[in-house]
Amino acid sequence: MRVIKIEKLIMQKCIDFSSNLNFVGGQITRDGTLLLIESGLEESGLEELDFFQRPVAKHNWTIRMINGENIETVELQKVPLIPTEVDLFSDGSLLLVQSRCLKDGKYMERNARRYNPNGQLIEAFPLGDGIENVQIDETDTIWVSYFDEGIFGNFGWEQPMGSEGIVAYTMNGNKLWGASGYGIVDCYALNVVSSREVYFYYYDDFFLVQLNEKKETIRYRVEGKGAMQQFMFDQAGMIGQIDMYTIMRFQIKNRTITPKKKLQLIDEHGKRIIGPVFMRGTFLYAYGKDGVYRKL
Repeated sequence: MRVIKIEKLIMQKCIDFSSNLNFVGGQITRDGTLLLIESGLEESGLEELDFFQRPVAKHNWTIRMINGENIETVELQKVPLIPTEVDLFSDGSLLLVQSRCLKDGKYMERNARRYNPNGQLIEAFPLGDGIENVQIDETDTIWVSYFDEGIFGNFGWEQPMGSEGIVAYTMNGNKLWGASGYGIVDCYALNVVSSREVYFYYYDDFFLVQLNEKKETIRYRVEGKGAMQQFMFDQAGMIGQIDMYTIMRFQIKNRTITPKKKLQLIDEHGKRIIGPVFMRGTFLYAYGKDGVYRKL
């Protein structure tokens, strides 16, 4: 589809923020707090991180929790995993997850670790290999989506934990539910607003499905068939990120979601914001050079 228009989306600066640490990843919690994973490793060291190397080297990681004009920092020392996902439980404890998980015979790597706000380990457990997204709802249910290797098996997994594409777990890692019946080959994107509003977009049907209490309530056909990485709904329809450089505005009509135009994120002075983008619920953040911005 030929896109000829560009929509400028005004973002409001939440807070001035810059860091001498290296950005690794991030996530928005269900209440709109932005979490950033940072590392003191040199950039060259980050590039050389090998998700398949075992044992995993222990490193220190810094978690920034940005809520409005407030920033809290949690320091995690000598962590034996490379975190790709992070979220918060209702008691304030922190869940850190590594996307790759080794299975060797009966041994399963514990690639999920729960820490208290002081950075002390509470427990560790496996969530399987090939993890795409991890998000926690208000009941402390952990929703995990998987990409193809986590669904069909790799890295020692003949019976993958993620074979259903999306699985819901207790806060201790016990399975509650799986998305059987959808034939998910790769779950591209997940958006957990609450236990009554869970969205996922998957291949190879290119449906975007809404769940309420783990039961389907609606499904949309997504045109364009792009590997949308994340998305959110607003009054004008839907916003989705296609790749690192491309954010799109989508129109919703008759349960069909259609790409309409590219989006460009700008500040209140019209200057373009370049940096990582995060979406969840109705929240959209951008981490620019001089601070963190939020969709008005």
